[in-house]
Amino acid sequence: MKTKQAQRRDAIMQIALGMFREIGFEATSMSQIAASVGGSKGTLYNYFASKEELLLAAMLDEAQKSADTFEAALNDASDLATQLQRFARSLLETLQDEDTIKILRVAISVSNTTDVGSQFYELAIVDFWNKVALMLDDAVKQGSLRPEDPQKMATHLRCLCQINLVQALMGVPTKRSAAQLDECAQSIVAMFLRAYAS
Repeated sequence: MKTKQAQRRDAIMQIALGMFREIGFEATSMSQIAASVGGSKGTLYNYFASKEELLLAAMLDEAQKSADTFEAALNDASDLATQLQRFARSLLETLQDEDTIKILRVAISVSNTTDVGSQFYELAIVDFWNKVALMLDDAVKQGSLRPEDPQKMATHLRCLCQINLVQALMGVPTKRSAAQLDECAQSIVAMFLRAYAS
């Protein structure tokens, strides 16, 4: 069970993240966040040294929740094809979620003036795909995949799953139905396994 302080920190991150999504990082002040949280700016600074630190912490917290879901999908089946299909389906659904798109836009928008975007990329995205590469390396050792560089395989899988991400970030309608997500995940995994299955 989380301490009261940890619960307060989580509440600050969730409220701030919602505001960053809806009105943007620059337009959101620490005073506005404090007012929404129900405290003073001083209280916020007890938890986060700056607005940038708050943004990064909130994004990393949200990314970890998604990563937990993706990892559960990877570990939720005995055969590799089913694991990959559940993983791809989960990732595709997350990447078309409006909240995900909005926070990625925020991360991009601050990249010219802060290192929050690059830190998020290294600490969340790179770290997560390194874990996927380790899983693929295990599949190589078990004989399910050909002996190829697992980082390269993870990169190719990532590119297949993120095929519509740029369009979504730029406001192009890309939302798929549940059936379309299933079909797309099947197609991604079939293509990946054609390239790498042993």
